[in-house]
Amino acid sequence: SLFNRLLGEERVIVSPIPGTTRDAVDSILEAEDEQGAPIRLRLIDTAGIRRKGKTEEMAEILSVVMARKHIEQADVVLMLIDAVEGVTALDANIAGYAHEAGRSLLLVVNKWDAVEKDTYTVNQYEERIRDQMKFLDYAPIIFLSALTGQRVVRLPALIARANEARNQRVTTGQLNQFFHDHLEQPKATISGKHRLKVLYVTQAGIRPPTFVIFTSGTRTKIHFSYQRYLINRLRETFGFYATPIRIKQRSRAPRKAS
Repeated sequence: SLFNRLLGEERVIVSPIPGTTRDAVDSILEAEDEQGAPIRLRLIDTAGIRRKGKTEEMAEILSVVMARKHIEQADVVLMLIDAVEGVTALDANIAGYAHEAGRSLLLVVNKWDAVEKDTYTVNQYEERIRDQMKFLDYAPIIFLSALTGQRVVRLPALIARANEARNQRVTTGQLNQFFHDHLEQPKATISGKHRLKVLYVTQAGIRPPTFVIFTSGTRTKIHFSYQRYLINRLRETFGFYATPIRIKQRSRAPRKAS
């Protein structure tokens, strides 16, 4: 398993049958980040989840419940996709839990050694994943093989990078410049029956990074497309590798004439 390959020891029963591991296993992994600095990661290998709707047995239902519980306790989630089988509906559902919980996410395509490849296979496979999980456009896709060890050595540093990004704070000065570059009027005036003016933006929290935009005196909600624009510009400017970004809106009532 990938868990065993990362640790370099046999901690989990390995079987080609999906759902073999019934209990979650956790271990400490000492590795290095992308700058070569030492890092310490707590890895949790969740109980196996059977696919194709075979969750009638209570043990299997509980494995899904426990997987959700461990996702809520985690900082970074590795969503394993079987390269041969491809993305399943259950994969998308589990990844959706991680996204809704605000966890950083890496899409790990395992068993890549078992796929016949040509020059375009990686790009085609990635496009297929993006099409099936459009809400995870921020999640990097890593192709590897736990069996051969191909690219597995990269994972600890990427996990550390994702965790750093979810804890990232943007300074007031940086946000002021960001506002000037991307949100200042008239560029950020949202058209429509009720014109909406963005007054300023501030970071309200981390894990995941959460930003509040203050708008002019109206109860009009910002459109989803504008949220996407804002998130894309934030990611483009500040990175936020592998982590979702939350946007909240606060309205400022207009001042009454005295």
